[in-house]
Amino acid sequence: MNKRSIVVLISLLVVAVMALSACQPQVVEKTVEVKETVVVEVVQTVVVPEEGGGEMVEDPIAVAKEFLKDKMICAVLPGPVNDAGWTTQAYNGLVNLRDNFGMKILYREETKVEEAEAVMREYAEAGCNIIHAHGFEYADQIDAVAADYPDIQFTQTSRCFGNDTNVIGECFSTGEGGYFLGMEAASVTKTGKIAFIVGTKYPNMDWQPTMAQQAIDDLGFDYKVDEIEVGSWNDPAKAKELTTALIAEGYDVFVMIADAGDTGTVEAIKEAREAGNTDVMAISWVKDKNYLGPEFIAGGWEEMSWKQMENGAVMYALNGAPVGADLPQGVMDGVAKLNPTYGLIPLEMENQVFELFQKYKEEGPSAIPNIQVRTDL
Repeated sequence: MNKRSIVVLISLLVVAVMALSACQPQVVEKTVEVKETVVVEVVQTVVVPEEGGGEMVEDPIAVAKEFLKDKMICAVLPGPVNDAGWTTQAYNGLVNLRDNFGMKILYREETKVEEAEAVMREYAEAGCNIIHAHGFEYADQIDAVAADYPDIQFTQTSRCFGNDTNVIGECFSTGEGGYFLGMEAASVTKTGKIAFIVGTKYPNMDWQPTMAQQAIDDLGFDYKVDEIEVGSWNDPAKAKELTTALIAEGYDVFVMIADAGDTGTVEAIKEAREAGNTDVMAISWVKDKNYLGPEFIAGGWEEMSWKQMENGAVMYALNGAPVGADLPQGVMDGVAKLNPTYGLIPLEMENQVFELFQKYKEEGPSAIPNIQVRTDL
């Protein structure tokens, strides 16, 4: 691997609105319509010269575009591309690489873990240059296939570690979002019972509610944060069932991280509020879902995994060959941010949260004494 590093400089806004496809999940290129306008920020990068000297690459994005043009990126995705969450982010990443870097794209929606290895082997034999697995659950499968195809670049999100040859692990610096949303949740709960409704548990995910609890402890509240697993990223019915049961137990703030399942949590909260429990509310994760319930859903935390996918592809392009690397990224890398609260938390706490977030952006974890940001999960 060339000793070059990527530094984010600027972003450009590109809007992509896609037309809905009724096809069943299959390994084909498709264009679909997500339920709202998709905003894609194209990341500009620069390359630092190799150790010992060398000339600065004047326009690394141009170099990357030239290298990636007409190459193919193929992805296995855990949910439907219009889930308005995690899988939609991956679809946006594919569209960004297609429209702005000239790549060809293939993908398979709702890929079960037991199917993933076979699909990725089909991709490898079909001539894919980058094979992307969108989620921690595909780690064993991507490792097995990558070992047999060293000339192909593999990338995986929700994975902080790559390898020395041809897998780039792209993960979020975990704990950042958990801490800030813990502050927000503490300011609105009436019962002191807060739940993260997650699709499935895994180490990188589990650290977020841990840091939410730390934030609440730092504020001096005796509140409890629980992580509740749906068991799937595409099961609204189960998410609704779990949320309804938790509301009956007194939980009144829900952080939604179940992708397509989030709609079930929203339905459960709507029904509870219609029945008179107007204290129940939700906080978004992955992207802003306030539009699903403007009266009770705060914008929350946004994870731009589409941008991680671009950064991985650019790293591969600038290396000129498959590369293995650990690529944990967070707020300071421009791949995560706080969204508006829409007036749903007290103004005093909103100001406190956003002032601390700005300080965190400028100073990093040292701005918050008790935050523990993990890049090893």
